[in-house]
Amino acid sequence: MDTSGESIASIVGHLVVIVLFINAALRMLPSVRPFPWPAVVFVVLIGAPSLLQAWVPQITDALARDPQATLRGQWWRILTALGAQDGGLVAAAFNLVVVAVALTLAGWIWGRWLAIALYLLPSIVVNVLAVFVWHAAGGGSSFANDGLMFSVFALALLVGSRDAAHPSPRSTVVVHIFGGVAVAAAIVLVATDDAHGVAMLLGLLLGVVAWWVFRMRAVGAGRPKQQTTSVRTRSAAG
Repeated sequence: MDTSGESIASIVGHLVVIVLFINAALRMLPSVRPFPWPAVVFVVLIGAPSLLQAWVPQITDALARDPQATLRGQWWRILTALGAQDGGLVAAAFNLVVVAVALTLAGWIWGRWLAIALYLLPSIVVNVLAVFVWHAAGGGSSFANDGLMFSVFALALLVGSRDAAHPSPRSTVVVHIFGGVAVAAAIVLVATDDAHGVAMLLGLLLGVVAWWVFRMRAVGAGRPKQQTTSVRTRSAAG
C-alpha cells in the first residue's frame, strides 16, 4: 500500500477532494463561527517541524513513522508522524494550508473539539496500519486532513444543507453531488493501493458515526425531528 501520496492519481485525487470540500463546506456553515483556535494550534504544531526539517533533517529522523523503531518501543511516532512531512518543503507548505482550511471549516461545522477528534483518529489508525500491516515508513498530515474532510462529506451526504430546519433544496443537491464525487475519488485511490483512500473512507465512517450519535442523543432528549438531522446547535457551542 502506497503511503507517500506522490502518485499522479493521489495528487489529482487530493486536488479534486480539496476543491469539493471547500465548496461543500461553505454551503454547510452555521451562523455562529467562533475563533478557529484548533486550526492555529495545529498549524503551529505541525508547521514548525515540517518546515524546519528542510534545514534540519534530523527532525524527520526523530518524528517520522518508522516500523522498526516503533516495534522497538518508540510508539510516539504514530502521533509525531503528523509533523514529519515526507514530500519536501513544497508539499509541507501545501499540507499546512490544507490543515488550516480543513480545521477551520470543519471546526465550524462539527464543533471545535469534535473536529480535533475527527482529525486525529484517522491519522492514528492509518499510521498504525502503515506500521503493523503495510510496514511503510514516512509521515505527514495528509491522513488527518483526508479523514477530517471526509467526515464533513459524510454530513453533507446525510444532511445536505447546513440548517436542517430551513434546508435549501439547491444547496442540498449540490453538497450531495460533491460528497458523491469525493467518495468516488476515495474508492479510486483505494483501488490503486493508495493509503490515503483508506484515510478518506475511515473519515467518512467516523462522520457517519458522529452524526448518528448526535441524532440518537437528540431523539433521546425529545427534540423535534428536524433538529436530529443537524449538529448546528452543538457546533455553535463547540
